[in-house]
Parts: sequence; C-alpha cells; structure tokens
Amino acid sequence: MTVSEESLASARIESLFAANERRLGQFLVQMVRDRALAEDLLQETFLAALRGVERLAEADRPDAWLFGIARRKALESLRRSGRMRRAVERLWDHRSREVVAPVAAVEFMDVLERTLSPDDRSLVILRYVYDFDAPQIAELTGRSPAAVRKRLERARGALSREYQE
Repeated sequence: MTVSEESLASARIESLFAANERRLGQFLVQMVRDRALAEDLLQETFLAALRGVERLAEADRPDAWLFGIARRKALESLRRSGRMRRAVERLWDHRSREVVAPVAAVEFMDVLERTLSPDDRSLVILRYVYDFDAPQIAELTGRSPAAVRKRLERARGALSREYQE
C-alpha cells in the first residue's frame, strides 16, 4: 500500500469508526459491563481496524466488520477476566432496550450465563439485541450464515429447555 493509499484507508477507518463509535461502545459495555474496560476495548477495536484495513474492502457491511472486531476483543477480555455475568446483566440496563421485565431479566441472565458459552451469548446478543441477521453475524464471526443460524437455533433450544426445567 502506498503512503497515499494508506492515508486514504486510515481516513476511511476513522470516518467509519466515528459513525459507529457510540453503538460499538454500547455493545462493548453490554458485553463486559465495565465502562472503563469497554473504553479500552473500543480503542483496541479502532487500532485493530487500522491494522486490518485491507480486509475492510472485502466487507459487505463495514459496520458489521467493526462489530466483529469489537466482539472478538470483548470475548478475549471476558475469557481473561470472567466478567460474563456482569456483561449479561448489562443487557437489561435502563439505557438499553428493555427485553423482559426486571425480575424476569435477572432470572433470564442467570439462565443465559449457565446455559450458553461466551461465544454463543455474543451471537444471541448480536442477533436479538442489535438485530444483526445471520449473514451479517456470519460476516463478523467468520462462520457461514447456516452455521450461525444453527448455533442460534441450538442456543434458543438450550435456553428453552432450561426454562422448562
């Protein structure tokens, strides 16, 4: 990449990041439930996007590409820190969309944490909180749309079975 191309690519990343920074930040806070950590992960996402700028051209949806980077950063952090319980609780924070009643939310958060892996929880969050569809989630996770649909189907089944017990 020439210096001119690199400058243009960096400017495109900066513009894309600025347009999605708030949503990415909210997603990261919901995933890790720690505002300071989410801010750090947001910066790591930006740096990773700059380093991987050549892959942006391949993305059908640039915002999904950024969410994929943010998702990977959050999962890495959760694996290191064990903060998943607080991340799931953040799904029902008053600033995010109400999914279920507060009492039911606490119960559901416990079930979600007990039942699903961090990876599957992130798929559920992306699908049902952020409204990404299977092809978009596939793009940002590196899976096929069919694999994403199957993982979501299994996650829903596991959650359903857990609730029926």
